[in-house]
Parts: sequence; structure tokens; C-alpha cells
Amino acid sequence: MKILFCKNTFAGPISGADEIAVSYAIELKKAGNSVSVLLVQPPIPGDVQAARLKDAGVPLSSLASTAFSTSLVLARTVAISLMHTFSPMSRLIRSNSRRLVFHLLQRYHAACCEYLTCHRPDVVHVMTPDPGAVMLIRAAHAVGIPVIYHEVGIPFHPPGFEEVYERLATVLPLCSRVAALSPSLAEEMGRILPNIDQPLVLPLISQGAASVNLGPSTQEGVACFGFAARLEHLKGPLRFVEGLAIARCTQPAVKLKIAGDGSQRSHLIALLQKLDFEKEAELTGVYTTPHGRSRFMHSIDVFVSPSLSEGTPNSVIEAMAHAKAVIATDVGGTADIITEDVGIVVPPGDSKALGAAMAQLAGDAELRRAMGRAARSKFERLFTPRAVLPLLIDFYEGAVSQNHLAGNGRARKIVPASHPWFQVSGNSKSP
Repeated sequence: MKILFCKNTFAGPISGADEIAVSYAIELKKAGNSVSVLLVQPPIPGDVQAARLKDAGVPLSSLASTAFSTSLVLARTVAISLMHTFSPMSRLIRSNSRRLVFHLLQRYHAACCEYLTCHRPDVVHVMTPDPGAVMLIRAAHAVGIPVIYHEVGIPFHPPGFEEVYERLATVLPLCSRVAALSPSLAEEMGRILPNIDQPLVLPLISQGAASVNLGPSTQEGVACFGFAARLEHLKGPLRFVEGLAIARCTQPAVKLKIAGDGSQRSHLIALLQKLDFEKEAELTGVYTTPHGRSRFMHSIDVFVSPSLSEGTPNSVIEAMAHAKAVIATDVGGTADIITEDVGIVVPPGDSKALGAAMAQLAGDAELRRAMGRAARSKFERLFTPRAVLPLLIDFYEGAVSQNHLAGNGRARKIVPASHPWFQVSGNSKSP
């Protein structure tokens, strides 16, 4: 099968949508499919995801020039500066900036149609409501290629993205299929967007860990808690530190490691100093390679995701792959994967509940290990290439058949999907 993944551009080293798209592309390529990636704007030099695609032999193309992309980056920098300077007008500045970028990207409709006509993929896979998504969906529909849209979060959430989803909603009826990352996310998406067919379930794919270490990460008797995400408000890094400070009141032998960077870094450091947590804390920066990710995950005992908004957090899946117990907030599709055998789910923004969960796991090493084993087992059932690829190919074949293009002889024969979420995927085949 010939599959084309489309995005506006790669957003940098910490982007869940980029990670999902690139992992899909690489694993589908390994499975013998013809896979390529098309960006509207070219990636920046040295981009991690572009390098991964090159190493895997997946072709990467772009429609816009580097000069155009550089101009948009500069304009975004100016807009952010204006929002900081004139904070009462930040919403207006953000809205006008998004609208301008949206209209600029519509100019690549003809170029995109030409590219699709020339390369003629069997299916186009568009991921996230980024600024180029509307144009990409319209272009694929215009040349008669089945296009699917894959939501990695929750439409219209977090607040501030209403106009983005309003534009996207106008083109979703043009898609052959619409997908979400987990059953609860699919249900929520169908509720929020009632004018589309019920979204199907396409889980993310993760390579997991090269090896799994079930022993303690630090000296015996000390529990190390890890956080890996952008250091931004919605990811909850300050709640993470506040929770651990509460846990330390009853469990003093705790440490924390933080991977990531962002606008709240200085606030985070100030909070660590205020709570006298500097000696117990380590800020490792952003990991950009599978080796760096594994090194970080092997160095902690419990992974914590205190986000205020999520779809299915990549970092939580990575922690499960490394057999780590997980504490996560009840947002997005988290409850689909973090059950009581795997970890503890707490209300978003509740530092006290987060602290209580940390204290419980800090004081029970055997429980941490048991949860870690269960997490690894669930990871293997839900997120490995072996588990997800049959469901993914079945999804594509359904989209192609729906557009009366199934008889071209290029679709591969595969084992029917047997994923645990198969029945809620809306698939018509029998498992």
C-alpha cells in the first residue's frame, strides 16, 4: 500500500503529533509498505524527526521554500513578543496571527494537488489541526484520493483553539475516515463533532525499550520520580514539584528528574529553590534520541504526568514500555491506559492528590515493581508495532474501499486485526 503522511511542518523535538506520524511511517515502511511524508513547510536544519525519516529510508518532501518557512518563524517570534508586551491584547494578536498563517498556507493548494496527482498515494493521512490541515484535506479530496484525519487530542481543547477547530470542522466531511487515539477520545470526539461519522480508534505506535530494568533506579530506599514534557503550564511541571514536596513530608527519601524545556523553566527553578528541593532535583534537558529516552526512563522509579490537557501522552506510553509505574491526571485518554494495576490516576490540578499518590508509591517498592510489570504487559498488548500495524493497515484498506479504489492490487494481505481496541475501532472485518 502507498501511504502519504501530511503535516504543516515538524514542531520541534517535543511534539507528540510528530512522534506519532514519524513512528507510523517508519514501522509501515519496515512492514513493506511504500511510505512518504509531505510537509507544507520544510523542517529546520538538523530536525530530529527529519533525521529519523532519512535513516529509515522514508522520503520527505515539502511544498514551501525555506525562505517562506523562515519568514513564518520570524513572524511567530514577533507575535509572541507582542503578546508578552501587550498582554491584554494577546488573544486578539494570537487570533489574527493564526488567521494570517491559515490564509497564507491556502496558497499551496494547487501545488499540493499537483504533488498528489504526480505521486498518487492510495491514502493520505493528515494528523492534528495544524495550520496546513484544512488545505491538505481539501487538496486530497479535490484529486480523488481518500484522506483520513487523525486527532491526537480533544477538539476545541484546551481553550483558545476554538477557531482552529471551527475551520477544521468545515472539511472533516471530506474525509473518508476520522480517527482518535483511544476509545474514550473517540467517544468524546464524536460527541463534540456530531456532524461526522463516529471516529475510529488508531492507537499510537511505540518502539518501546531495548531492555527493561525492573530494579531500583537509585540507591535502595530512595524513590525517584520523573517528569518528561514541555515546561509549560498545561503540562503541569509546577504541580509535579508541589506534589513531590507534599510527599516528602511523610516520605523524605525521594528524588525527582525533569526532562524538557519551555517557558516555565525559570519558574520551576525558583520553586525548587523555595521548597529547598535543589539537591534532590535534576533537570536533564530535552532528550531527542531513543537512547536518551531510555537512559532517562531507566533512571527513575515512577513516571508522573500531571498535565491539565492531553490526548494519549507519548511519554506515559514510553514509561510503560520501560516497565515504570505511572501517576497521571485524569485527562484525555489517560483512563483508557492507566488502570489501577498500572498506576494511579488523580484529578488534574490537584497537588494534594498528586502528593498522596507519590507518597504511596515512594513507600512501597514492591507495589512500584508490580505496577511496572503490569505497565509493560499492557504496553505490549496496546502499543507495539505487532499490536497496532494490523489495525492501521485494516483502517487504510477500509478508507480505500470506501472510495472505490480497493481493486488496484496494491493492498497487502495481512492477519486480521486482533488489537484489544479492535471492536471499538468500528472495523467491519471479523477479528
